[in-house]
Amino acid sequence: MVIAKQITAVDVVISILAVITLMANGTVCILVFTNRNLRTYTNGFIVSLAVSDILVGVALFLQYALSMDNRIVLNVLFTTALVGSVANLTAVTFDRHLACTQPFDYQNIIARYFIKIVAFCWTAAVISALLPLSWLESNSAALALRIYQFGILIICIVAPYTWIFLCYLRLFWQVHKIVKRERKMAMHVRGAHQCCERTKRVSSEAKIAKVFCVIAFLFVVSWLPIIWTTFVYAIGKPYLMPEVMHSLSSFTLAVGSVINPILYSFLKPDFRNVYKKIFCLIPRGEKRTYKDDNAFTRATNLTKSASRLLQEQTNL
Repeated sequence: MVIAKQITAVDVVISILAVITLMANGTVCILVFTNRNLRTYTNGFIVSLAVSDILVGVALFLQYALSMDNRIVLNVLFTTALVGSVANLTAVTFDRHLACTQPFDYQNIIARYFIKIVAFCWTAAVISALLPLSWLESNSAALALRIYQFGILIICIVAPYTWIFLCYLRLFWQVHKIVKRERKMAMHVRGAHQCCERTKRVSSEAKIAKVFCVIAFLFVVSWLPIIWTTFVYAIGKPYLMPEVMHSLSSFTLAVGSVINPILYSFLKPDFRNVYKKIFCLIPRGEKRTYKDDNAFTRATNLTKSASRLLQEQTNL
């Protein structure tokens, strides 16, 4: 006699989050593919990230909504989704870091390496997911699994996580220095219009700082339970993980996959303009430019502006 699994509140909540994840990230992919103005390298990385988050949604939906108990299939899906998510988050961070630190060379560099980066992200994700299948029938499966878990923990989670966090800290510090330099330069700029423009840019410091801090903080919150879960199993002490951590890991993973499209896509002006156009919020005949003037791009513009002004003063 087969006893149906009792549905709990956790199953319902995570299933709903999985559906939201699929819808939100699916919307991102559809918008980029159907709107020429959104087909940029940055949005290409965002689509790749959205695909990995879609895999997260699929895996969570299978496990919690459909009560799938095939551990091999679920492990392959989750590992592909997890490694793919971290890899694509790293790629998005690299793209924004490059745009802010090398604004004049950004276009040439990213055009040269875009396809290679995306291909590497998914190759690493698939290989990481399928690797444990090679020792399922081996006598040393337990030892191989422990080594594999340590490898996933260090190479695929801790190292990228540390690099991403340090990148955001560096970007925050760079923007702070740029804005501070802009304040000093604004005092020597002739013309009310130029002073006004620089004052507006200086006023964006708070918003830029908030964006960088929120991204770093949410990344920590989303992945910390998963890092801890992987760690306790890798050292062979699963009793160190509370029972609630199983559900908490899935919950934070689902929330992180929902937040990603909001942070990297829905808050971007080019996406917002597309939404306004779709819902007829832009009057007919009014032309809207798709300037990517969010906090990331304003940081890049500040870098360019400071560089140009330094060059002008040097020539004087």
